[in-house]
Amino acid sequence: MTTTDAATMVDQDGATAPGRSIGLAVLRVTLGVIVLVAWFDNLGKDLYTADGLTGFIDYLFSEEGNNSSLGFYQSILDGVVVPAAGVVSKFQLVTELGIGIGLILGVFTRFFSLAAVIFFITVFLGYFGGNEWIWTYVLLIASSLAVFLGYAGRSFGVDQFLAKARGASPFGLIW
Repeated sequence: MTTTDAATMVDQDGATAPGRSIGLAVLRVTLGVIVLVAWFDNLGKDLYTADGLTGFIDYLFSEEGNNSSLGFYQSILDGVVVPAAGVVSKFQLVTELGIGIGLILGVFTRFFSLAAVIFFITVFLGYFGGNEWIWTYVLLIASSLAVFLGYAGRSFGVDQFLAKARGASPFGLIW
């Protein structure tokens, strides 16, 4: 492997691998484990059902629950998510599972880490101003963004092989 600049590495076959880093691979796998552990916990709590998702949204904004302060976000959830809770809960089940597995295996890492950024922003907004310590979600957002920007699947991940076999991914957003 030769270095062309601080952010880009070139493999022996000439394929570039921006930001290849063992540290980012460790962060990627750690994020994947966190998401999968939360996924299994949520599965056990039936949060991936219409009633479970609706109950969680109620919890976020109730005084007895988290007591979140973002009324505009509650309005969005009540107006868009709650009426489609059955479909949204299944989408969330598949999305969170995909994020966890994708990050652990380093497959389609840029896609799944960007999905994680969006997911953690939505969770951050749900807990904002309430009883939950929101800075955990800030760290998860920043970590997911670092994994995205650093092409973290190209170290100890399937993306490394995809990049060698197929070159750059479409729009640079998949591997």
